[in-house]
Amino acid sequence: MIFSRIIYSSLLPGIAGGLLLTALQIASLNPIIFAAERYQLNADDVAVEKNDEHSAHQHEHKHDDEAWAPADGPERTAYTLLANLLASTGFAAIVLALMCQFWLRRKAGISWSQGSLWGLAGFTALFLAPAIGQSPEIPGMAAAAVEHRQIWWALCALCVAIGLGIFAFASVRVKAIGLLFLAIPYLVGAPQADAPMFSHPDPYVVLALVDLHQQFVVSSAIANLVFWLVMGLTCRFVFNRWLKNIPISDT
Repeated sequence: MIFSRIIYSSLLPGIAGGLLLTALQIASLNPIIFAAERYQLNADDVAVEKNDEHSAHQHEHKHDDEAWAPADGPERTAYTLLANLLASTGFAAIVLALMCQFWLRRKAGISWSQGSLWGLAGFTALFLAPAIGQSPEIPGMAAAAVEHRQIWWALCALCVAIGLGIFAFASVRVKAIGLLFLAIPYLVGAPQADAPMFSHPDPYVVLALVDLHQQFVVSSAIANLVFWLVMGLTCRFVFNRWLKNIPISDT
């Protein structure tokens, strides 16, 4: 019963968080992404013009073989919203499950400040800590192989989450182990691209892309911080409203 209650309860914070994150992305992140994409398209056009006809044909064939992507406009926004809703609901289910694990048997509610701390913990583990090793990327930016980056991101998020959990809930004698978990991802090292950050032929465009990247990092951090604070607070509300008084026998 507790599992189904958590899943159903995660819908409210999941929908709220997904809608909020999509709105933040449309307002603050999409303009930066679109600007970087225009620079990248211009670079591709210049490269084709400088090559002979055979190279141009190869360039066109390469684009034909690229993976499918949603069209710009409403279709792209719809897929972004869907992805955010699914991810946000999954995050909410995890947060609520952890809240139940640590608070349910105490039969105590979660305060607003504690809800904010849960949100800050999610922000730290899933955005801030990974961003230290791998900053958010914009189109045209060199990056290591995606599978390597995904593995390191998962390692970083898991280790930081465990480390924060040890700091928050373990006894003083074992809190030092939390430092070890926090350090593991950076001792391993994030995969990095063996190439310049941007390879556009125009140095002025490179400077513009670097500036866009800096804006993107700051905007991504703000959007994710707002998202996770709202996630923590809405999960706090849901836990106190629907999960706090579940009978012990049902757990």
